[in-house]
Amino acid sequence: MTTASVTPDQTPSFSLASALRAVKAFTGAAVSVVLLGQYADERRA
Repeated sequence: MTTASVTPDQTPSFSLASALRAVKAFTGAAVSVVLLGQYADERRA
């Protein structure tokens, strides 16, 4: 068996891991935008 072969049993876990990774990245970006936006507003005032 090679490392490139994927059985149907493994596909859902990879999909879930990818979805969780995407949610984590999106959440991190949203928090950064909120925090940096507040910081920029304070610097302008």
